[in-house]
Amino acid sequence: MARKTTPPLPFRLHYIREWAAKRGMRQADIVRELDIDKSNVSRWFKGHLPTEENILRLAALFQCEEPAELFRHPDQDWMFRLLRGRSIDEQERIRRTIEAAFPQRSAA
Repeated sequence: MARKTTPPLPFRLHYIREWAAKRGMRQADIVRELDIDKSNVSRWFKGHLPTEENILRLAALFQCEEPAELFRHPDQDWMFRLLRGRSIDEQERIRRTIEAAFPQRSAA
């Protein structure tokens, strides 16, 4: 009988590992705080998607304003917060200002 193999994981959709690092937490800390099996946390750190309930619990643990933050890198989340609720015109002005202050470097 042929041995079943697990297909490779698709591109990781979340940044749980990065949010944990940003908050100074290790896998063991998450296991303890959420009172959850360590194999779950290990799978999340490898890219598996938690259940909706656990996404909510993780967002609360990491002190995210909303669970969607787990799907943005914590080092880039500030940009989303800056743009949230602004008009299209304001967003465009912000983009142009940032591009003027930090022009793209040409590949040399």
